[in-house]
Amino acid sequence: MQVSTATQAQAAEVSQKDTYRLIIFDPAGTGVLLESQGSEYRLPMIEIPRFTRPANEVTEFVRNSWNLSSLFLFSGVLEEATNTGYFAVLESKDGFSLRAPGRDWFTVHHALSNLLVSGQERRAVESSYRKAVTAIRANPREPFCRVGWVRELEDWMRRVLGARGIELKGFEQLNGCETFSLIRFTTTQQPVWFKAVGEPNLHEYAISLALARLLPNYVPSVLATKPEWHGWLMADAGGTTLNEVQNPSAWQTAITTLADLQIDSIGKRDELLEAGCRDLRLATLLELVDPFLDTMAELMQQQTKVSPPVLSRRELSCLNAAIKDALNCLEALPISDTLGHSDFNPGNIIVGPERCTFIDWAEAHVGHPFLTVEYFLSHLRKDYPTLAPFEDEFRLRYARRWQGTSSAEHVSEAFLFSPLVAVFAYGVAGNTWRDPERLKIPQVPSYLRSLTRRMKQEAEMLQRRRVECPN
Repeated sequence: MQVSTATQAQAAEVSQKDTYRLIIFDPAGTGVLLESQGSEYRLPMIEIPRFTRPANEVTEFVRNSWNLSSLFLFSGVLEEATNTGYFAVLESKDGFSLRAPGRDWFTVHHALSNLLVSGQERRAVESSYRKAVTAIRANPREPFCRVGWVRELEDWMRRVLGARGIELKGFEQLNGCETFSLIRFTTTQQPVWFKAVGEPNLHEYAISLALARLLPNYVPSVLATKPEWHGWLMADAGGTTLNEVQNPSAWQTAITTLADLQIDSIGKRDELLEAGCRDLRLATLLELVDPFLDTMAELMQQQTKVSPPVLSRRELSCLNAAIKDALNCLEALPISDTLGHSDFNPGNIIVGPERCTFIDWAEAHVGHPFLTVEYFLSHLRKDYPTLAPFEDEFRLRYARRWQGTSSAEHVSEAFLFSPLVAVFAYGVAGNTWRDPERLKIPQVPSYLRSLTRRMKQEAEMLQRRRVECPN
C-alpha cells in the first residue's frame, strides 16, 4: 500500500525524539537520583516523542520503567558538548524507599561536591535545587516549581472531598510547568481534575468559573477553587474526547450541543466579557481590518522566499474590501452575539453517555456564533478524512438549531460570509501581529503571511458562492 507524502511527514514527525536528563529530588529536597556510568555518575537520561506533553511523557516513563511515582515541576535547556538537549526537574513521591534499577539516591551536597563530573549537569542541578528547594517562598507567579506543593494540594483536596465522603487514591499528571498544572486524581468515587493557570492564560480561571455559573450544563462542574494558585477542582465529565471517536453521530451531537450552548448564552454578553472572554464582535473586528492588513503589507515585503508569492498592495486592498463587506453583511443579519471558542477542536470536546461537555476555555470569545463552527469544521476537513464527507450534514444540523431563533434564509446567508470572517478573526484574536518581539521570531511572520493568503482564498471562494447563489 502506498503512503501519501503527508502521511510520511506525519510519521516522521511522530518518530522524532527529545532527550531529557532527569533531576529527580526526594520529597524533602535533600536527595537526588543518579546513575553510574563506569566510574562516573550522571543524571538519568530518557527520550520522549517530540511535540507531546513532557510532563505526562516523562512521569509515565518513570512510572512504567522504574516503578517510581513522580511529579514534573519544570524543565530547561541543557547544552552539552555534542548536542543540545533538555533537563526535567521532578519530585519523587516515593522518596528513598524506592530505587530505580541501576540508579541510587545521594544527598544533593554529595552529588554536587564529589559525584557529578559533567559541568553542565552539575550547574543544572545547582540551579534547579535553588529554584525547587531552597526558594521555599516561591515566586507567587510560579507556584508549581517547588518541591512539596502537591502535598499542600492533596491536603486541601482531602478536606474538600472528605466533606463529600470521597477519598483520594492516585493521580496522573497530564501537563505542568512552573505556572500551569493539570492533574487527574482517582478517588473512591468518580475521578476529579485539578487545573491551575498562569500567564498568559490567567483569564481562563475567571472564565471557567463564570461558565460553570452561567452555563453549567455544558462545562465540567467546579467543586472548589484555590484562588491563590488560580486553580480549581472539577468533577470528571465522564466521557471520551471527540478526537478519539469516529462515529458520525457523536460529532452530530457535539455540533448541535455547541449550537444549544451558544443559544443559551444569548443575553449573557456583558458577564462573559467581564469574565475575560475576548471581544470578537463584528464591530470590533471591523476596526481591526485596516491596521491588521497594514501590518501584513509590511510583513509581505519582508518575505525573502520566491514561493509562495507575496501578496501585492493591490491584492491586499481587494482583500481589505472583501473582509469589510463580509463583516458588514453579517452585522446586518439578526443573529445575536454569543459565547465562542477560538480553539474549538475535537480534543476540547468530551462526549459522554448523556451529554457533551466543552473544556479548555483560554480562547473563549464573544462574537458571531458561526465563527466557532467554522473552526470545528476546519479541523474535520484537515484531520478526519473518514468523517469529512459528513460536513454538509453537520452544518445542516447546526443550522437547524439556529432556525429556532433566526430564519432559514438568514442562517443560510450567514454561512456565506462566516468562513472568511472566521479566518480573519482567528488571525487578529491573539494580538501576535501587534507584538514587535513576537514578530522578530521568523516563524511568526511566516505564519501570519500564510493566514493572510488563506483569507484571500476564502474571499475568492466567497465571491464564487455569491455568483452561484445570487439574491
